[in-house]
Amino acid sequence: MPTLLDVHEPSEEFSFETPALGDAFLFRVRVRCSWTVQATASEEEMKDKIAEIRKFIEESRAITRDRIEERVRPIARTFPPYRPAEAEKALNETISDCLNDGDVRVTVRTWVDVSDPVREDLQAIWHERLVAESASDLDSVLKKAHVTQLGELQEEWRKLLVAGLVGIGAVDEANTRWLAPYALALAEAPSNAAGYLKDALEGRVDHAERLLTDLGMLAIDERAEAIEFAFQSQSALHRLLMYLGVPVPAPSGAAAGDSNA
Repeated sequence: MPTLLDVHEPSEEFSFETPALGDAFLFRVRVRCSWTVQATASEEEMKDKIAEIRKFIEESRAITRDRIEERVRPIARTFPPYRPAEAEKALNETISDCLNDGDVRVTVRTWVDVSDPVREDLQAIWHERLVAESASDLDSVLKKAHVTQLGELQEEWRKLLVAGLVGIGAVDEANTRWLAPYALALAEAPSNAAGYLKDALEGRVDHAERLLTDLGMLAIDERAEAIEFAFQSQSALHRLLMYLGVPVPAPSGAAAGDSNA
């Protein structure tokens, strides 16, 4: 009964260069050929069969190498010299089998790499990209840190401005959100905070007076005179100022009463 031959043949590796697309640059190609024997023979024929197969393999090695190079060249020429991974994938899909005569089979594994000139160009490109991305990442980190710092400074300036308002007169801190843009401006460029607060207050009071006038003009009915009187009264202005977060000094009479007490 025929027996499967137990023949071990070592794998063979070789390298060569082949043109990439445009023929200006080369790919470096490394190939490994693995020889597999699939023959059978009877006890009487085994020795002669093994010798025959080994002779066939030895004679086929050079032919197999030439055959592989011939198949690699046209495929490699379809890929740019900076695309070795794509070329490698195509070659392994196309020439995985190089020889299969029934008794002997050769399987092929291929690796593709760029040539030295292309590698130098790619290194320069990637170096520039690495520097640019590192600078961009650093810039992003610095911007985030700057925003965080601005937020902290804005909050401190807001507290300081609120304290300044409280020093002028009664003010509800819940109504002082209008100070936020002024606090942010001072956080970005701290200069003459007292004068800044004075200008901000004057603008806020002007806004309150214009708003009070506009509301008075809208109140037109049989009670127009009473509403107009209410809008024009000092009490209405004080309430509106407090609502808008502007400090309202205590009336002089109240202050005098407190001193007499």
